[in-house]
Formats: sequence, structure tokens, C-alpha cells
Amino acid sequence: PPQHAWPALPGHPQFSWIAASGRGAACTVLASTCRPKRGVGQLQQAGQSMAGLLNSLFGSESNRQAGKTPSYSLQRLQQLYDRLSQFRESDLERLGGGEAVVETVRQITEALVWGEHHDANLFDFFCEKSILADFIRVLSLQKAPKTVKVQLLQTLSMLVQNIRRQTSLYYLLSGNYVNKLIKMPLDFSDEEILAYYITLLKSLAMRLDAETIKFFFIQHPEPNFPLYIEATKFFQHRDQMVRATVRTITLQVYPIEFQPMRMYVLRHAAEYYFTQLAYHLRDLWLRIDAAALGASEDDLATLQHENDLQQDLLIYLSDVFELNVADLNEVLADRLLNCAMLPVFLSSVASSETSDKLSQPVNGRERSFSSTPPPRVLSPTVALFLIRQVFETLRSRVLLEPLASALVMPTVAEALACAFPETGDAPIFSPSHVHEDQVHNALRQHFIKFLKCQEDAPFVLAAAVVHSCVRNRQALSVPFLSCARVLPAQASSKAGSKDGERFEVLLLLLQALQKHSCWQPDTFRVLVRIVMDLLMDPVVCHHAEFWARAIREVQVALASATERAQVAVQQGLPEGGAADDSLLDAFFEEWERHRGPLASVAEVCGDSRRLLLPVTQPSSMRSAFAWSAAEPQASDGARRALGSFLMLRRLLSDMGRFSPQVPQERLPGPIDCFWAGPSEEPSPLRVDATRDELREGMSMDVGDVERIVCGVLASDGKQTRHLLLHRSWLLIVQPDSSAPDRVVITTLWPVHQVQSIIDRSDPRTLQIGMMAHNRAWPPPGESVASAAVPGATTAFYTIALSFEDVKRCHNADKHLQRRRHEARAQLARRLLEFVEASGKALLTTPG
Repeated sequence: PPQHAWPALPGHPQFSWIAASGRGAACTVLASTCRPKRGVGQLQQAGQSMAGLLNSLFGSESNRQAGKTPSYSLQRLQQLYDRLSQFRESDLERLGGGEAVVETVRQITEALVWGEHHDANLFDFFCEKSILADFIRVLSLQKAPKTVKVQLLQTLSMLVQNIRRQTSLYYLLSGNYVNKLIKMPLDFSDEEILAYYITLLKSLAMRLDAETIKFFFIQHPEPNFPLYIEATKFFQHRDQMVRATVRTITLQVYPIEFQPMRMYVLRHAAEYYFTQLAYHLRDLWLRIDAAALGASEDDLATLQHENDLQQDLLIYLSDVFELNVADLNEVLADRLLNCAMLPVFLSSVASSETSDKLSQPVNGRERSFSSTPPPRVLSPTVALFLIRQVFETLRSRVLLEPLASALVMPTVAEALACAFPETGDAPIFSPSHVHEDQVHNALRQHFIKFLKCQEDAPFVLAAAVVHSCVRNRQALSVPFLSCARVLPAQASSKAGSKDGERFEVLLLLLQALQKHSCWQPDTFRVLVRIVMDLLMDPVVCHHAEFWARAIREVQVALASATERAQVAVQQGLPEGGAADDSLLDAFFEEWERHRGPLASVAEVCGDSRRLLLPVTQPSSMRSAFAWSAAEPQASDGARRALGSFLMLRRLLSDMGRFSPQVPQERLPGPIDCFWAGPSEEPSPLRVDATRDELREGMSMDVGDVERIVCGVLASDGKQTRHLLLHRSWLLIVQPDSSAPDRVVITTLWPVHQVQSIIDRSDPRTLQIGMMAHNRAWPPPGESVASAAVPGATTAFYTIALSFEDVKRCHNADKHLQRRRHEARAQLARRLLEFVEASGKALLTTPG
């Protein structure tokens, strides 16, 4: 290949703006490529077939002990060779001719594989007689049936995989027979032939190194690399296993340091492979956008499938970047940016309308992709969803820094601005704003508007993009993020002299907390996690000026949330002290939800459901049961008020609790999110059974406590029980067989979480429901779990008590209803006191 520097390749833009950003830092090479997620297909069946043959040669221990291990001789191999060399194309037309060839090739394969482990003379004979040439001759025969071709492809794969001696491998690869085999035209519409062919290519690729590459790369008369070229033709194949194998082959090729081969691969990558990969990625994004248009839960499978395809491709691209081949990374970054990311993402962020205009020259310089077709535009939500995945998956600075610059940097290099697409609205930058090769980036305001909007999906996805940028420490440096006004800059920084400029992006996220009444609960929980992760960054946490500002902003949000929570609780306490059952249940659920691990940004914002039409999620398990269907449910506003109050209360507390544990500087390696675990704070409304010295299974003296005899239907029949009329607990006991005057507790549950109703079909039966606001809690005694409502955090258990007469059943029901009412009225008053007291305390002293 021509010995010139890569940037001088004709027909391709020089990578001046990429080179200006430098090359990616060292990173860990991923151990795996694309993980298969669907069907095994023909490729895996091919592997299983070869594994079966190997097992027959070196198989089970019982076969070896019985002396059944096959053995082969040089004389036998000579006979098989003579038989193979005598085959002609006309023989294949005879009845059974194909089967004879298959059997001969199979036996030769077994002999060679066996000989490689036991007798080297057999493979020496194979090389001496050029049997590989005979294999290729038979494979090339037009009348060779499919069974013959499959057997030959399987044979060659096994030979490549099982050769141990280096000299044997060199003999096999010499003579250019392998390259002839790779370029041989086969019927690739046949899935079985394709599977064995791709398996053969992978087997060959796994033997590539600095020495063997010389057998595969042809330098004269024209440079050619059949293994790489033929494999990459299948990069977009419909079978996932074929695509994964092609990617594995390329990842074996790229790290090899053989300059003539690398220059050839670079040229091919720029002119064909990487360009087609970029267009394929763009098409996958457009398919996701089409699948998301008006999609509902019924369309989720299709949407998820399309998202899986592009995620697999992003993982592969990440693998390529992490090989740390600098020239290759620059080529790949240039193709991805110019053919996919800049035209699609930036157009989608900047405008909701597709532009039919091509880019115009700026200051006499042509735009870098002016020869490509006009970009199609994604919906803003889909664009932000995909941008977050790009920043989450990839770690290459040469790729991500230009993309991040386009989104958040106030000014950008003029060379990068030339790659910006037209939006059809206003120019993204103006020649009048050029200053020292930097131009004003108007596109940034289009992105910032999503951080200011009050629509859940685009806002939280834009916030997640910022989150991914800050946490992608390998690609985006602190100085870069400070100049972009994402991380706080020092007062002397050129990023701006005003707080509103130096702290712009973080302040927008903190101020979004004050809009808590606007957000859906899931959105607000993810926002709190994003804010907490950003605040725990050493650059943010130890910036004294910004930290003081952050506390004030969170305190303002908490004050507003506390006021709304107080109003919601007071409305649930009308005159007379009757408590709103639904409000208490809402608080119990929100308490358990907020004290769990903080929401995972990757799981929530990477879920394809984010692109579906919004639907109402179940807020409580109670609506699933007949006796509670008519009861009022807590209003959505009251539930949001309580949830926002609790999340902001925890956020302010955790800021004071965890900030001293944050290291002074960013540490290399994965980020330890020690602040994101569950909270151990107990509920302020809990009823502690240990205070009353009660637990299931314990023996107790009932003394003069009133009880009602009842029965419980168990697996071994109806069992006699006693309902103790306790003021705070549902207590169902059975006589203690070891002590006549004592009983054993079989079911214990707080009475405020108990609901009872008399069975209409049998007035002597009392149906009892027990609410558990945390599904991790152990179920109560002899109860039966009810079917869970999808999306609900609570669990519901039931138990049926049968009484001897209607009067006793009514007395039991009356007792449980009265005690439940009294307990809940008391808890509602405690809830109001808690909201008022905890809000004041945390506003005074955070943490």
C-alpha cells in the first residue's frame, strides 16, 4: 500500500479538529464483544457439530478406559488420500457419490486431528501431499452437493482450531490456499453453509498474530486482505451470531502491528467499513424513532429489539476504541461523527423539523459532510435517550469531546462548527461571532432549553446526558467540563465571572428540584439521584463557594416541599380527628420507596419504556381488592407532595452525611457510589412489636385479655385459633400444648394495616386483609399472599377466620374496625408533627 501519512488519504476530510482534541487515554480492553441475546441459529449448531466430533476422538473417560479411543496409521491416511485424489466432478453425479466424498473427508479429518495429538507424521503427510489443495479443488466443483461443502468447511475449521505445533500451522497456511478458500464463491443464502464459513473465518482470525498475518495479507501485485474483507461483508447480516462473529474477527485484526496491513485496513475502514457502520448505526436510530412514534406498552417488544441492536453495536464500537489503536480511533471517530452523530443528534436537538438544506460554506471552508444526504431528524426525546447511551457506553475522548462540545460548550472550534448541520431555523453559529478560531455555539442553548423545560421525558434524559458526561471521567476532563459550565469553575476562570455562568448547568438541575410539584414521581427520584451523584463529585463537593450555594438551593426546595406536605396532611385530618386512610397508605409507601437504594440512572433512563406514551402507574395494592375498591385513594398531588418531601429531606441529610467521606481528588477506576445505598432510618410511624415484647411463634400468657374462638383453614384442615382483642395488633393465637394457660402467636400484624370485611356468602366468615408496604417484609403467619399488581411496591396478604355464630363474627369485625380507626387517627397526627419538626430541623442544620 502507498506509504503516506493517513490524513492525506484522497477523498476524505482531514481530521484536523479530531487531532486537535488529542487521542484517547489508555483504557481497559473489554474481555467480550457483543453478547448474544437471541436464538442460537445455524452458527451455534455448527459449533456443536464440531464439538461432537472432537468428543468422539478424545471423548469420555469411560471410552478411554474401555480402549475405544480410535487410532490411525500413516498407511490408512495414504489410502484415504488416494481415494480423495481420484474423485472427479462426474463422480458426484452418481448415486451416493457425495456421501462417499463426505465420508472420506470426515475420516481424513479424524486422522489429522488425532495425529496432531499422537503422531506428527500424519500431518507431515497431509502437507507433503498438499491435501489442502485437494480439499479446495473439491469444494470449488460446481456440482459438489451441499453436504460435501459443509463437511469440507467443518474439516478446515477443526484443523485450524486443533493444530498445536507452530510448524504445522505454517504448513497449513502456506501456498496461499487459505486465501483462495476464503475468496471462493459459495451459496451464502444457505444458512448452514454461511454458518460453517463464518466459523472457519473466526477460527483463522483467532490464529492471527504478527507472524501469521503475513500468510493472510497479500502485498503483491495488489494489496489485499481476503480474511478481513470477506468477513466485513457480513457486518449487517440479519443473524445476530453472524454479526457477533464478524465483530470478533475485526477485533482480532486491528491490534496486530504490521504496518502494510494496518494502512490497508485504515483505508478500507474509512472508505467502506467504518462508513457503513456509521450509516448502519444511523439507520438503527431512525428505526428506534419510528418504533417509538405513538408506541404503547403493546409495542414495547419491537422497540426493545431495535434498542438492543443499537446497544450491541455501541458495545462493539467501544471494544474497537478500547484497543487503543490511535490512527484507527481517529478514523472511526471521524466516520461516526460526520456520518451519524453530528448530523442526526444535533439536527434533532436543534430543531423539530427536518431540514432539506445542505450545509453552506463558513468563512470559505466547506462543511465536512456536505456530500452526504440531508440528515433525518429524531424526536427530541429519542435523540436525548440515544445521546445518553453514547456517553454511557463509549469512553473515547477523540469521539466524545467533539460531541460534548457541540452540546454544552459555549464556544467551539471553527473546524468543528463546520460539521454542524443546518437546522432550518436559525444558524447554529454566525461568522460574526468568530474569535481566534472559536465561534459562538448557539446549539448549546437548544440543549439547555431541555434542562429548563417542565416536560418529564426530555428533561430527565437531558439531565441524564449531563450526568453521563460528568461520570465519563476517561473521556471528558475537569477543565473541559468547567469550560462548558457543567462543573463549577473557580472565580478567576474564563468560563465566566458570574455564578449564573460558572455554575450554570448544576444550578439548573438544583433549581429543577424546586419544581417538584411538576414532575412524575419516577422523574423526581431519578433527578435526586443525578443531583446527588454530581454533588458527590470531588470537584463539586470541595468547591466551597458552590457547595454553600447548593445547600441553599436544596433548602429552598425542601421548604417548598414541606409546605405542600403539611397542606396535604392537614387536609387528611378533618375536624373530628378522622384520618384519611389513603393518605396514610401513601405515606407508608413513599417512605419505604424513598429509604431504598437511590434510583439507578442507567436503568431508568436506559429503559425503552421511557420512549412509550405515558401511562398511569398503580400507586397502591389496595385497589386490587374487592373490599377496598370503593375507598378513596390519595390524590396524585398529595402522593407527590409526600414523596418529594421525603426525597428532598433525604437529599439534604445525605449531603451533610456523606460529603466528609468524598476524597479530595478524583480517583482512577470505577466510581464508588457509597451514598446510593438504602437508608437505615426507621419509619416515624412504625409500631414496634419488640416494645410490646411480641413476635410470631412466641408463647405468652394472655391473662385477662378478651378473646374470640375462631377457625383457620390450613393445609392439613381447619385449625382452632383464638383472636385476641389487642388494641394495637392483630393477634391470632393457638393454645400452647406445653402450657395449658398459655398460647402461641401464629399471626401478628399492626392493626392499622389490617382491613376486615364480613363474607357476604357466609356471615360467620371474616375476611381479613393485611397490607405490607415493603415487599421484602416477611409475610404474616398463616396468611396467603395475593397476586401482585405490576409496578406496585406493596404486598397484600389475606386470611379467613370462621366463627361459630354470626354474633362473634360481627364482634371481631367491629373490634378490628374500631382499633384500625383509632390507630390511624393517632398516626395521622404523628405524621403532621413529623413533617413540621423534621422540615424545620433539616432547614436549620443539614445532616
